[in-house]
Amino acid sequence: MRSVSRRLLLASPATTIVAAPQSLLSMRGAPSFVHPPAEEAIGKNVKATPANWVTAYVLPEVITEPEEQALLDFSEPWFKRLSYNDGHMDGLIHHYKEFYRSYATIMQAAETGNDPGLSTPHANLETDLSLVSGALARVHNLAQVYLPRIPIDDRVHFLRLAGSGFIRAHADETRNSAGIVAGLCLNAGRVMTLTHPKHPGEHVELMLAPRCFYILLGRARYDWEHSVDWVCDDDEHIRRIQKSIVVEGTPIRFDGAETPYRRFDRTAIIFRGISPMALLARRMHERRS
Repeated sequence: MRSVSRRLLLASPATTIVAAPQSLLSMRGAPSFVHPPAEEAIGKNVKATPANWVTAYVLPEVITEPEEQALLDFSEPWFKRLSYNDGHMDGLIHHYKEFYRSYATIMQAAETGNDPGLSTPHANLETDLSLVSGALARVHNLAQVYLPRIPIDDRVHFLRLAGSGFIRAHADETRNSAGIVAGLCLNAGRVMTLTHPKHPGEHVELMLAPRCFYILLGRARYDWEHSVDWVCDDDEHIRRIQKSIVVEGTPIRFDGAETPYRRFDRTAIIFRGISPMALLARRMHERRS
């Protein structure tokens, strides 16, 4: 199967080279809040942490470029059969594709080269499966490190945004998952913006660079809304919805400065904690045992 081409543009040779940002998280727009070290937030009950903590983290380069390409190739048959949707059922996401797969089944397929448990069409098993299983296991373990008391859900969310795609501000439903939202970013960069409903003038920016792993934990998961490549429904975003403007290949700005990243198809592999109901059932079963 033909390999999925990488479309991660840096500055063109004819232009000034733009350096990648040194830090992938900016608190500049949130002077009322602090960013605690991860070790101070991991394993803590949300109510036991200060209300002014922003417990969001971005880990750069958690996988290699060959691993990134292997993951894109592996999942491409699933994405290829889907058309880009123009609007999510609740209007939050535009120009996207998404699906869910079982982590256990994916790992079994990657480790054995056989995927009878995966939905048709099957994954691309012609890629280097050791790279797929190694990368997925690493980020799954990372998510579990940041959420030591709640198991990571077996359902893995694959989400692809087109170059013109964006996600409006929202907080994930707490009834469907607990504790953490964590995503591995592939192929192209985007900026995630965190906004607080009780502090409308403040925001935090996360540079979701290719091969990074972002984590929204505790208060960042529950108290803050997150959006991707969106701040408000301005003229540009309305025109994106109407497909009357082309933003594919345009530069991405982060923390007030241009970055070397450009808007192209961006894939995220997202992990969450199991739902509160599943967690309750699990703990009741453990007590009975």
